[in-house]
Amino acid sequence: MAKIGDDSVPQVEDDFIQHLQLLQDLKFLIAEYSDYRLGYQNMRIFEITVDTRHIDLVAEYHRYQPDHSLKEVAHLIVIKYHL
Repeated sequence: MAKIGDDSVPQVEDDFIQHLQLLQDLKFLIAEYSDYRLGYQNMRIFEITVDTRHIDLVAEYHRYQPDHSLKEVAHLIVIKYHL
């Protein structure tokens, strides 16, 4: 079985893992910037669920990412959704 970092692992797999890590980092920052009003029970893989709202983290990241750092993206999401 191939392992991450092994030359036999396709680049796509490495990119997928990097993107998952980026989303995880974004969720940690959002939790921090919301003063932990959001718990990890609100976090799903690609979204945050608050009451009846579902915030698509991938869409939000792509919206802000070209002009903002990951920390800025997290802060903008917290402000936009009043988290």
